[in-house]
Formats: sequence, structure tokens, C-alpha cells
Amino acid sequence: MPAAFRLSLSEAALTELASSPKTQDLCTVKAEQIAAIARAEAPKNKRGSWNMYSRSITVAAFEEDGVVHAAVVADRHPLLVEFGWRDKAGRRHAGRHILKGALLKVRES
Repeated sequence: MPAAFRLSLSEAALTELASSPKTQDLCTVKAEQIAAIARAEAPKNKRGSWNMYSRSITVAAFEEDGVVHAAVVADRHPLLVEFGWRDKAGRRHAGRHILKGALLKVRES
């Protein structure tokens, strides 16, 4: 149930809130939760690259124009698994949308 109040912040207060170290910590924690869920749901196989997906996901926290951001960064392999690909024969392999599912799980909690 939504709260029955309204919060108004001045531009200076909003800038201070968006650039504080505590905000960076909170953003990083949420990004780590998304990455952990994605790693847990990652596809696994018994051959040599069984943890390729997990090793290719990192979390980066950065500040841009005074605003703190945290991002889950995926290399090529997780992006292919996420969005799908076509093999050499031209067959389409559907994406598994693991990162999207992890984002939705964290958003709901």
C-alpha cells in the first residue's frame, strides 16, 4: 500500500542526496544483488567453460555529473545468452533473459 505523504526536495538537497557516499553504497548493494541472482541462474555445462557466464558479469560504481550510478556490466557471452543469437547454419537461438529476470526479482523485493 502506498504511503499517504509527499516529499519535496530542493534542487540542492536532491543533488546532495544523489552524490552522497551512502547512495553509492546502496546502489552498489542493489547491483551486487542483481549480479548474484544472474550468476546463480546462469547456464552451466560440464565442459571447460561452465562458469563463463558468471566470470563475465561485473559490477561497476561510478559518478557522472555529480550523480552516483551502479551498473551490472556484461561481456559478450552473457549478452548473447540474454538476447539470443544465430548460429552458423542460420538457426535462431532465443535469449534466456537472465539479467532481466534478476532485475525484476530485485525490483520486486
